[in-house]
Amino acid sequence: MAKKAVDTKPKKPKKKKPNLLRITVAALMFFIQAGLLMFGIIYMNIAALITFVFLHIVAAVFTISIVYSERNSSFKLLWVVVVMAIPGLGIILYLFWGLPRPPRRIAKTMPLGSDLRIAEAPPCTAEKRLENVKALGEEYPNQEKIACYLERSGYPVYPGQDVKYYGLGDELFPDMMDAIQKAEKFVFIETFILSEGTLWNDLYGLLCQKAEEGVDVRLLYDDFGSIFALPWKFGKLKSRPNLQVAEFNRFIPFISSIYIGNHRNHQKLCVVDGRVAFTGGVNIADEYANLVDAYGQWKDSGMRLRGDGVWSMTVMFLQMWTYANSRKRKEPENFLDFYVPADGGIEDKAAEERVPSYALPISDGPYGKGPNRPAEFLYLQMINRARRYIYISTPYLILDNEMSTALCMAAYSGVDVRIVTPGIPDKKYVYPVTRYYYGRLLKAGVRVYEYEPGFIHAKNIVSDDETALVGTINVDFRSFYLHFEDAIWTCGGTAVEEVKKDFDETIEVSREISLEEWESRPWWYKVVQALLRLISPLF
Repeated sequence: MAKKAVDTKPKKPKKKKPNLLRITVAALMFFIQAGLLMFGIIYMNIAALITFVFLHIVAAVFTISIVYSERNSSFKLLWVVVVMAIPGLGIILYLFWGLPRPPRRIAKTMPLGSDLRIAEAPPCTAEKRLENVKALGEEYPNQEKIACYLERSGYPVYPGQDVKYYGLGDELFPDMMDAIQKAEKFVFIETFILSEGTLWNDLYGLLCQKAEEGVDVRLLYDDFGSIFALPWKFGKLKSRPNLQVAEFNRFIPFISSIYIGNHRNHQKLCVVDGRVAFTGGVNIADEYANLVDAYGQWKDSGMRLRGDGVWSMTVMFLQMWTYANSRKRKEPENFLDFYVPADGGIEDKAAEERVPSYALPISDGPYGKGPNRPAEFLYLQMINRARRYIYISTPYLILDNEMSTALCMAAYSGVDVRIVTPGIPDKKYVYPVTRYYYGRLLKAGVRVYEYEPGFIHAKNIVSDDETALVGTINVDFRSFYLHFEDAIWTCGGTAVEEVKKDFDETIEVSREISLEEWESRPWWYKVVQALLRLISPLF
């Protein structure tokens, strides 16, 4: 039997069958991952789209609300741009710093200057107030409408007042200290900035002395304004029997920044026994008395008032004090407990040589609406009613369209319009904006000067040798719309002459800015000014 031939060729390995299960699992995992990735992309796109549409709808609603609000056009422009350009963040910023109304506690505690409390005093009866306005109108016909406006806004005019003007803080503080030294009943002091130093040490020692004598001493400072100058809980550290120290709008990071940054108490007052009162741009810090060198010579101004008009300034202080202590006191004080009838006495011989003036103390704050904006409206009326000249000094010049137009129209009409700003600024970011506004004014014929010796902090306006305004009001958005301010408007008398004389002397040491100089600014400086101009309502 024949043997089978042996196949000596190597056998090829059989092809392995694919692992269908593994392939299936891998494919399934791939498709699941791809699906999840696609779903995530689609979902995120849809969510982003929904978020985008939602934020723009909300931004549109906010924009409509801003446009139709009774606010300055520059404020509206700023917030419309911010809200529409960055809808999410812009809305948050607007909620923090752009809301037009002040906190409820402010509006509830300080309704429209507490006009009713002023009216309760004997020299402020309705009949007496109208008589005073009429008497002023007969003597100064061109100023009657200003007095009428302020009267209807809740601020009475007082005739026959002893008003003294101070062209420097160096001159004001000695008289203020002397008045405090003679205090018998109460001393009320209110300031935006309170800084420890020589001036404060002297003042605090005097206040402690008067408190030990039984005098009711109260000191109110703005906590945000003094945040870099005072230690934490300064008020509690310095309070003594009969000496109360309180802060206005205590600054609590984040929480209070919603409104603290805007609604500050910029008022500066000192009221002694209801008989004499001081106000002006001066804060309680060494630079305001030129005890230290800060930005060259620090030029400030102020006024002292004696007479019935001190009652209005007493009410202004008590109004702010009531708000600052509203969480502590359940029952408000009776303001009339601090009313002292003016005896008409003259305490110093120099006062006998001064001609009495009509005086009208005013205050302003974020609670005002419509026509109840006495600070800005008073400026506008004084500019519009000027016949020969209108002179203004201000540390910051940030104009809205209404103010800029009024100044230009006055200059076009042949009125001598002059403005003095600092030669050495205290805030580097505000200075370019101040100089930005020179252009339109210079083209209209307004003469602009910069105070060469240093920083001018005086907030004055004087017109036609008839009327002047001295106080805490800067020519900027914050003073006109956001801060609490005060001033004394005076008509006739020696005080107006003193303000005019001081302005003339200030001009002599100031440098006039020409249109050619302004137009020759470097291109990069113009860009910086334009960008800062957009956000200038926040300065």
